[in-house]
Amino acid sequence: MAFRRQDIPKTTRKGEEGELRKLYPRFAKDRTLLPKVELAIGYLDGMVGRRRGDLSPDVVLELFGDPKLARCVLTCLADSYRYRTPEIAEVVGEAAAEALSGWDLLSAADLRGHAYRAANLDHHGFVADAERVRFLAEVAAPLGLEAGQLEELLHLDAERNALLIRVGPRPRAEDVLARYNATLALSVLRHASEVTLELPGLDASTVETVASRHEVACRRLGPETVRLAGRRSSLGSWGQFGARVARCAAQLILLAPGTPSGRATVQLNDQTLAFALDAFAIGALRPKLRAVAGPDGLIRGAVLADEVGALRRKAGGTTNGWTMRRAPDPIVVEGGLVLPELVFTRDRESVAVVPVPPPGAAGRADSLAALVRAATARPVIALGAGLEAGAETAEVPALATADAAALVALLEEVAAADGAVGSATPLGVVADEVLAVGWVGAGRLSEVLGDRGDLASRVRPLTAEGESAFVPGFGLCRLSLLEDLLDRLAGGPLGVAALRAEIATRVGEGPGADALTLHLLSRHAVVTQASASSPGATERAA
Repeated sequence: MAFRRQDIPKTTRKGEEGELRKLYPRFAKDRTLLPKVELAIGYLDGMVGRRRGDLSPDVVLELFGDPKLARCVLTCLADSYRYRTPEIAEVVGEAAAEALSGWDLLSAADLRGHAYRAANLDHHGFVADAERVRFLAEVAAPLGLEAGQLEELLHLDAERNALLIRVGPRPRAEDVLARYNATLALSVLRHASEVTLELPGLDASTVETVASRHEVACRRLGPETVRLAGRRSSLGSWGQFGARVARCAAQLILLAPGTPSGRATVQLNDQTLAFALDAFAIGALRPKLRAVAGPDGLIRGAVLADEVGALRRKAGGTTNGWTMRRAPDPIVVEGGLVLPELVFTRDRESVAVVPVPPPGAAGRADSLAALVRAATARPVIALGAGLEAGAETAEVPALATADAAALVALLEEVAAADGAVGSATPLGVVADEVLAVGWVGAGRLSEVLGDRGDLASRVRPLTAEGESAFVPGFGLCRLSLLEDLLDRLAGGPLGVAALRAEIATRVGEGPGADALTLHLLSRHAVVTQASASSPGATERAA
């Protein structure tokens, strides 16, 4: 994903007489941004499971102090943090959602249509505010819903209600910074009308194959010098075709045996600018560990794409819902960069396929090491001869031949090993927390599930399983914790103050401890502190 043209952080300076104005992208050349990036990650991670309307759009912008830089960092985090529309079952539970499916009401749009038909039939197409609650109750009752539940479902697919999820592991700030630098260089190259590269040691046939793969016009200016030409769209923009130019340039830079250099003529904001691909810009695109397809890998990637297409066309052929796309963005981590040939996606799952050099070829070990490092951020599959299961591929899934059926099976294995690629739903977040801690306070429940509606009804899918209970004023509590506390009452009278102190030790001080104490008192005989010394003096709490 590239940065928007208007968001590219840059400085321009006047060149020498007769020269173009010079462009200097604002790369992150030191580690001073790492604490801010870590704070941004922490903020987004803490908001996972919350609705889009609950997020403050200004928090990250204020954190960096530069709106362009902040938006670029958020772009680099977009692969890890995304929004999704909540499911009906998350609001009303699986049983109610299944009942709605019997009415052919499978989405918020279906429910809106159902409500509109009812309004047209009984209210001439208009329901006044004063009659809204009664109308919703009338429509909801036959569906087995409450008026509040129906109202929430009617707007479930609104943008403000989209849930923030995390895909994959928590990103590292160092990886985000490396991704920012690489994406910034590629974003500038997307607007280049021409790119001139010095590629020491790269043979002409490789250059021609890569340029042909991306359909980019290439002209050789010298033994090691090539010029890539951009193409203006019918609307006058260089950016549309520029994605091919940028990827082609990046692939040539990665393949060159020697250290490349270059320059580009960039068209930004009605200005023609000169961008020098200096050591830092080249370093951002060419880390120590890198995996990129050479001519042989390009052929294997094309054959695999054809095989996948043939599998789909066969009678009964299936890819289990996996869709394929070509020429995707690089996977960038600290010290490593992987340029996939193919990416396979299904729902929120995404697996990159990267050809690696054949056995004995230069760069094979580095390519596999780069894949291992990239796999910490995203699932990847190595494609190449000699990649049968063994020590060489122990840390990364591998496909030895362009076999579509074998690829689909491997994709299923990768998806299963990766677990739930999309982060948990709000109820899933609560379920995980109550399992790990034993309880989730009412404040935290409101934070994750939102303040809409009755908390007891919202956590009913969790309490229906019989392993947790909702305690008014306290929150959700595992029955095992409640039973442990109740066991302390079974041994004989226990003072109220002692019980309250015991509960506060387990769940912390505050109103929640009071609510849980009253909940236990309502079920067992205890003694007050004053009468604890009197044998047999007990009282039943009301």
